[in-house]
Amino acid sequence: MQNFLIDIAIILRTVMGPFATIPWSALTVLLISVTMAFITNMVNKRFIDYDRLRRSRAEVSKWQEMKREAGKTADERVKRKLLLKVKRRERYITKLQGDIGKQSFMPMLVTIVPFILIFTIMNGIFIDDSLLVFPAPVPGVVLIGPLNFSQLLGPFGLGLGHSHPLYGIPIGAQGLFYVIWYMICSLLANMIWQRVLGTSMTPT
Repeated sequence: MQNFLIDIAIILRTVMGPFATIPWSALTVLLISVTMAFITNMVNKRFIDYDRLRRSRAEVSKWQEMKREAGKTADERVKRKLLLKVKRRERYITKLQGDIGKQSFMPMLVTIVPFILIFTIMNGIFIDDSLLVFPAPVPGVVLIGPLNFSQLLGPFGLGLGHSHPLYGIPIGAQGLFYVIWYMICSLLANMIWQRVLGTSMTPT
């Protein structure tokens, strides 16, 4: 299955032409992330009752706050009253937490397979170990940023992408791996789709 997807990726890389290489590859990943964010939010909207989920989370949060308050108060009389309230609602809160977990788990089952397929294909499109010398496309990199994160952030920055001139990266800059660029785009796209589709966990 994986070899089949890689073969598809190789074909797509040829068909896509410049959109599989820098700088247009950044736009390709952006469009993929926006599309996947839309699909994820539509699936969530189908399986999750957001009004009920928000109410459940608010009740759980209120109960947890009451529990913390009981642990902090020095007044034994007040503490006993709070602990009694906490105990009375514990079974109900446990049921709410189970419902929250169930609603969150169902959409993940639906979207996990498409995500695996998409990332396997993207891995084949944007990574080619034979293309190591500039001006060929940089392996795994879809965008060259103006900052060298490996210098600014140390070992953590090295995980964001290539920064060596061997890969055609200008001195002082750094190329971002397609996974990192996807995560950035996906985060922003999700924020937008959540507001548009009403799938945000915060009250609107």
